[in-house]
Amino acid sequence: MNRLYDLIAELCPDGVEYKALKYLLSTSNALKCIPKKNYRDSGSIPIIDQSQPYVIAYTEDRLAIPPVLPCIIFGDHTRVVKYADQEFAQGDSGTKVLVPIDDTLDAKYAYYAFSNLDIPSRGYNRHWTIARDIKIPVPPIEIQRKIVNILDNFTELTAELTAELT
Repeated sequence: MNRLYDLIAELCPDGVEYKALKYLLSTSNALKCIPKKNYRDSGSIPIIDQSQPYVIAYTEDRLAIPPVLPCIIFGDHTRVVKYADQEFAQGDSGTKVLVPIDDTLDAKYAYYAFSNLDIPSRGYNRHWTIARDIKIPVPPIEIQRKIVNILDNFTELTAELTAELT
């Protein structure tokens, strides 16, 4: 069992409701996405796409900035999940930008829950059609925020220890 589910079990001993992602998240894509041929090595706006690196390139095209932050970036082909709370440009067309439908879901909590899903690979096909039906635990918003705080601190500590070991 992973840390997220351990925390839910600890903080919500009576259990929590599980809901499918399609009832929790909605698409909030930019007006356009930046095709790979237009990726640049420098610029004022970082491009986030569905690849492994967090920032893949840069642009100056403000029409590619998604309208809502914070958000979750999902690689529809790659199954890579990222979180953004600062302005960025949406990369290639396989990049989905998702935001909570309402204020009963914390975006960062949704990111942590989404990141822990085991979405089966379908090769270079679309994966949101599978992911949207997967259910995640949805504790009360106060518990979600407490879990986010714990996991953020754990992630920061892990990064510090990794840097020291390196």
